[in-house]
Amino acid sequence: MGRWMDKWHRVLGKVHPWCMIVVGVPILLLKVTHGRAQPVDTYGIGSRSVALGGAVTADVGDFSANYYNPAGLARAKRVEIAVGYFGAFHELSVNGLDSNVDPVRGLITGMVVPGQISDFRFAFGLGLHLNDDHVSRTRALPSRRPRWEFYDNRPRRIFLAAHLAFAPFEWLRLGGGISFLSFSKNRLALRGNLDVLQAEQRSQLEHSIQNDLTAIRYPQVGIQIEPLPGLHFGVVYRGEFALNNTLDAQVGCEVPDDPTCTTPLLFTGVGMPFPGYFSLETSSVNAFFPQQISGGVAWSPTSDFRIGFELTWVDWSAYVSPVGRSNIILRIAVPESLRDRIRIPESIQGSTPQPARFEDRFVPRFGVEGTFWKQKGITMQGRGGFFYESSPVPNQGELTNLIDTDRWAFSIGLGIRLDALQPLIPGFLQSDFHFQYSLLPERVTRKASLVDPVGDHRAQGHIFAGGLTLSLGLD
Repeated sequence: MGRWMDKWHRVLGKVHPWCMIVVGVPILLLKVTHGRAQPVDTYGIGSRSVALGGAVTADVGDFSANYYNPAGLARAKRVEIAVGYFGAFHELSVNGLDSNVDPVRGLITGMVVPGQISDFRFAFGLGLHLNDDHVSRTRALPSRRPRWEFYDNRPRRIFLAAHLAFAPFEWLRLGGGISFLSFSKNRLALRGNLDVLQAEQRSQLEHSIQNDLTAIRYPQVGIQIEPLPGLHFGVVYRGEFALNNTLDAQVGCEVPDDPTCTTPLLFTGVGMPFPGYFSLETSSVNAFFPQQISGGVAWSPTSDFRIGFELTWVDWSAYVSPVGRSNIILRIAVPESLRDRIRIPESIQGSTPQPARFEDRFVPRFGVEGTFWKQKGITMQGRGGFFYESSPVPNQGELTNLIDTDRWAFSIGLGIRLDALQPLIPGFLQSDFHFQYSLLPERVTRKASLVDPVGDHRAQGHIFAGGLTLSLGLD
């Protein structure tokens, strides 16, 4: 998009400012449009699971099983309701300059409702992450503008999951369901009169903007096996999905004399009014989440100690480039008497996505948990976790500028459980806290061309995240 914008500025550099008004608003909306990323893939969900580095596929049993492994819902023996808050703050830089990546904050909540028919146990679960600053956010950028691909736009989506699990045997649990995410469709229409000589004083313009928030669905299934007491195995599959963003901006009527056109645009102030038409259609993949398979094992040698390990395969090679595809049409019926003053380009080049060429990755995760205090209905647990994500993004030496580095994430957490609450609460109350620090070590990108407009750059950063979850269990 940058190429045609430069050309457009050169052609209309000496023309009256009304020309920039015609195209300025659609261009602005194309480059940054707000409507919103699913943070659970990047930062996890539920303080206990995050504190364990996400290494919980084999034995997760609370509401966070709606993401980590739906089969774990069948472990519940009572109704559980959870609510919490989460925040992540980024210190990401390129060439020593802050990239100003916005923080991600939001409410998390969920529930598990178990049931039993004879010896057949089953459970239903819901999980939700709702951002508190954006319901949905969309950003389409030119290919030559650098951006932190996995943090700038990806973690700002509504996440909702609904799953059903059952346990045909004591040692076997199965579960599956659907997760939902949101994406947006945008339409801009502009109509009215533009005065060529006194655009600000005499122009009369009306505009309308339509934004539709649409949900997409992807499947998730899992299994947990407990062959021996204290030894658990788990496998989960998460489906692929892409969040598409479309923008249709129209100024004026494609056919000037069309009586059905509701968005006419006329240029006035220089004699007989003359019509104009501008159309911008753009489509891009705003966020892409590849299919994943996680396999894990958890071992509890005693009732007060637990250790877990898992490995996740992520199909990054299927990644779709976020650089949008655009089509631009400009028609202005300039009168003969004004053609020596106003020159309109015959065509404006749009943009075409470049292949991302990402590579598949395996992500190891590790977590430990131990009880360090237990007395009179109060149990306190300490937790720690770690995972390593090597960057799937290849060297951006050519046309694209998708910034990413490896990620080393370390987490700690604390859990406090109160059991002796009868008759006030017929069950338990649990508070879980977590803190996570992610190191993104420096990565140097060498551009293939010496005249590349972005040039070589160094990227690095830190991410600080934390949260709490309150859970209530009812007998």
